[in-house]
Amino acid sequence: MVILGSCGTTKKTNNNTDSTSLNDELKDRNRANVSLLQRITQMRGVVLHNNLPVINKTANSFASAGNQEPLYVLNNQIIGNSFHSINEIIDNYNIKKITILTGADAASYGSQGSNGVIKIVSY
Repeated sequence: MVILGSCGTTKKTNNNTDSTSLNDELKDRNRANVSLLQRITQMRGVVLHNNLPVINKTANSFASAGNQEPLYVLNNQIIGNSFHSINEIIDNYNIKKITILTGADAASYGSQGSNGVIKIVSY
């Protein structure tokens, strides 16, 4: 809000520290209500196949047989190519960031990352 006075303009600031902390608290609460599977499938390029998250690289990528699960990396530690393993280890509330790696970015993980990599960073 700007108040015009006889000697010029004065800016009045409004500190909303209470509403900011309330918003952060609500975000924290909502983060715990969303499952890891839901958070991963909301990412671009990730689809569900046999109720497991799969990185959709091409239109016909589901035609090949075998394990299509991506590699899961938690805090720079390779967990493996099983969603169930990562789901048992991590608590939804502690997830800070999820990143999807494909192509050249996933190639640094070798053949394990051939189906893509899902990197999870936790608090």
